[in-house]
Amino acid sequence: MQSSLATTIPARALDALEASLFAIDQAALFFDVDGTLLDIKPEPDDVICDEDLRALLERLAACSHGAIALVSGRSLADVDRIFSPLKLTTVGLHGAEMRDGRGVERRADPRVMDHARKAVHQFVKSHDGLMLEDKGGTLAVHYRRRPDLGALTLGFLLRFGPGDDLAVQEGKFVVELKPARYDKGSAIAALMAAPPFERRVPVFFGDDLTDETGFAAVNRIDGISVRIGEPLAPTLARFLLPDSASLRALLWRLTEARQ
Repeated sequence: MQSSLATTIPARALDALEASLFAIDQAALFFDVDGTLLDIKPEPDDVICDEDLRALLERLAACSHGAIALVSGRSLADVDRIFSPLKLTTVGLHGAEMRDGRGVERRADPRVMDHARKAVHQFVKSHDGLMLEDKGGTLAVHYRRRPDLGALTLGFLLRFGPGDDLAVQEGKFVVELKPARYDKGSAIAALMAAPPFERRVPVFFGDDLTDETGFAAVNRIDGISVRIGEPLAPTLARFLLPDSASLRALLWRLTEARQ
């Protein structure tokens, strides 16, 4: 049974993580976006990929022969906006959307949220400081400006449950309503079943509760799971890195070793 506590950083644990990564001949690399590759911003639309990160991802894609994917709660369109003009294999909306390794895209049907959308809009409108991010196939309520409303927001969204084929996903100062049958773990497993990911060792980097299903998925097949930042709760990730800057530094060293 996997431990629920991650390896703590720095020094020896960082060396162990680096040694584990460098020992893999053929890795399949999976990255969450916000809080992992890029720092979280107060406004989701303010997040944009810088040139250094774009160059790093291009190098990683070349080193891994394309076995690299972004695994995000954002829509495919929004992930593409952030990383433009770079387009990678991408999981969007926690798995409800996907562009697979062949470039085939699956988009979410916004109608799955129709019976909840009006009520959620009204709830957010009636509570100052909340922000609704309507992604079409999911509804995310951000309470970063009003942390005191977190429990209330969670309780409200929990009214929509399995009977509606919906599930509630908590994150950092956000609660999201999404289709129940999708999560990051099942999306990673689906990608691992086909080229260019199949028969490779999965490595997943994430930072939030939304990434725990991804950690569980790669752990089940003896992959490497890495949590970015100090977790506020027990995590299934086997390793920790302190921040996105340390992740970038590690990945640059990995690309240099692969040359």
